[in-house]
Amino acid sequence: MMGRRLEYEVKTSVRLNMSNPQHVKINDVIQNLDPKIFKSKNQFIIDAIQFYIDNYGKETFVIKKKEKERAEYIRSEDIDDIKEEVIEAATNEARKEVIRLLGGVISGMNVGQPVIMQAANSEAQEPTEDVMDDADVAGLAMGWMSKGD
Repeated sequence: MMGRRLEYEVKTSVRLNMSNPQHVKINDVIQNLDPKIFKSKNQFIIDAIQFYIDNYGKETFVIKKKEKERAEYIRSEDIDDIKEEVIEAATNEARKEVIRLLGGVISGMNVGQPVIMQAANSEAQEPTEDVMDDADVAGLAMGWMSKGD
């Protein structure tokens, strides 16, 4: 049964160019394999490729197959996670806005007015001695926020 090809075999050939030193070296090894170690050139090549794959990973060498496009359904757990993320983001933004507004009120700024109006008012009003700096305003705002929790 040695001469009979099995239908589950696949044949792959390798061309070696004898003007390429790398190919000459490979050919020399394949043609002069020690039969006590490798009884088959085929098995030697398979073992060499297997060693390469095992040490570098198959995904390094193969083309990644594109995943088939498929309809994805949102699970109720996903909706709950999305809801939590949106609530957390909205809460953080609201806190930032409250701190900004509170800081403006404490420092005497007209926070509710449009920016153009603020610029006009800032030219007319000169800051007084008792205006707090940003660190003081931030400290007061954070203290106020921590009382609310």
